[in-house]
Amino acid sequence: MSRNDTIYDDITNMTNTYRVTTLGYTNSIEVTCLGMNCIDSECEGLYDLEDDAIPEWLEEKLSVLMLCDHTPPIGPVEGIGRRIDEHTFWIEK
Repeated sequence: MSRNDTIYDDITNMTNTYRVTTLGYTNSIEVTCLGMNCIDSECEGLYDLEDDAIPEWLEEKLSVLMLCDHTPPIGPVEGIGRRIDEHTFWIEK
């Protein structure tokens, strides 16, 4: 059963997906929360990786996905997310 076919009784148990985009060669990333529980998301925004500390869970999952090849088709990494293209990642939390 895919995640799209799942009926959630408790909305607080749903996972969110974060779209992380590396902004070319500027050493910055943009984080956008996608999902029903995105209100008051603690990590959305623009991060300058030289000055700003990103959450540790996000940094670890992004590090794993950056090791994946960006040539399509790209499958998901269970419990982590998936790499969409060279600069775009979907990370589960």
